Amino acid sequence: MENVVVEGMAGLDFSAVITALTSAVTPAQIITLIAGLISFGIVYVFMWFGIRKIVKIFRSAVMGGRITV
Repeated sequence: MENVVVEGMAGLDFSAVITALTSAVTPAQIITLIAGLISFGIVYVFMWFGIRKIVKIFRSAVMGGRITV
């Protein structure tokens, strides 16, 4: 049964799909996507640390009775 599946897959031609993908996506679009992901990641990390800092300030103000930055 495995040989039948392999032989059936050998007849498939993906050249049209590969040609369509390579003509639809340019290297500039890939670089733009990667740059957007990196910039979003940097903003997300800074936001994460900022929220943690605000929570720490608030928690220490409630527990200790004074605000420190």
